Amino acid sequence: MAYWFPEGIHAGHAIYPIVPGGYAVVGAAALSGAVSHSFSTVVMVLELTGQISHLLPALIAVVLANLVAQSLQFPPSPLFRFRNEEFSWRRGETSSKTRV
Repeated sequence: MAYWFPEGIHAGHAIYPIVPGGYAVVGAAALSGAVSHSFSTVVMVLELTGQISHLLPALIAVVLANLVAQSLQFPPSPLFRFRNEEFSWRRGETSSKTRV
């Protein structure tokens, strides 16, 4: 954006400068939101930056990142399944692989 609009975006009589740090903050919020599958990262970004101008871009980026992360979610690894079967006796479940 800064390459295409080096002097900022002109809207009427106002000039809105391109701030590269804003893109970095929104990207970090999107990554954190996709990893944690939560929208609370938007609130953390607003609290950390103290600027309400990052609300809409951060919210859109986190929603899109969550949609992509959920659509690309793979089945759990065999190690994760083994770990759940290993401790299933604590929950009162029985399994063919569980040795009690």
